[in-house]
Amino acid sequence: MGVAGAKSTGDGTLGNGDYMGMGMSSERYYTASDIKRNGQSYVLITNGWGPGFQSHTVSWNGTSFTVDKMEGTPGSGGQPASYPSVFCGQYSVMQKGDCGLPKAITELTSLRTGWRWAPNGNENGKYNAAYDIWVGDATKFTGYLMVWLRDPPGYQPAGSPNAMYQGITVANVEGKWDIWNGTVNGRPIVNWIRHEGSDSHEIEFDVLDFARDAEMRGLTIPGSTHVRAVAVGFEIWEGPITGLQSLDFYVDVK
Repeated sequence: MGVAGAKSTGDGTLGNGDYMGMGMSSERYYTASDIKRNGQSYVLITNGWGPGFQSHTVSWNGTSFTVDKMEGTPGSGGQPASYPSVFCGQYSVMQKGDCGLPKAITELTSLRTGWRWAPNGNENGKYNAAYDIWVGDATKFTGYLMVWLRDPPGYQPAGSPNAMYQGITVANVEGKWDIWNGTVNGRPIVNWIRHEGSDSHEIEFDVLDFARDAEMRGLTIPGSTHVRAVAVGFEIWEGPITGLQSLDFYVDVK
């Protein structure tokens, strides 16, 4: 069973995706590596990684997916129960979403991406809606850039709020952001967070603009010569969640 999503001849922009690869899984760590959008390969992972994970069912059609149902609780260290997500590049599993990543930042002209999602009755749920961008060198990742389009009540990003950079703007990107930075498992992370209660359900931007913003503010991840992967999904701290939907996602490497 797949999920509904925008369909057209597909011109690469948000909402104009031709999807291939449909399925459904209740496995904790299922990987679907046969999904495509406009002929470009991506990977979906159901990713029930947290210690408080209990159960879920995730269905998908290309880069569009739905958390049909999910149950779980936060870990003792505040970990989400799961992060069902879709990505291109080299991410947290062996399979690779073959979209042109990893690639050296100096070789990139642009790295456009877009994402549209819908809460579908989960407006008060304990989940975020987040980009997870892995950076590093040609062989390994060294840190994270995360872009949160939703900050759930009661939960927060890794690290601490950077007092210098609250309510800031990022060049060429809509909205205002609060920066949190710190480490995750010993690796640095920089988070750009929408204010709680100011959810953004659709966005398009150039990943390089966030990389430049980090550099301008002295927050560049050490060793981050390459963008290794771009992922989107929902970090879910608590269930029940039903019908939470990622409607469309693309990455365009140039």
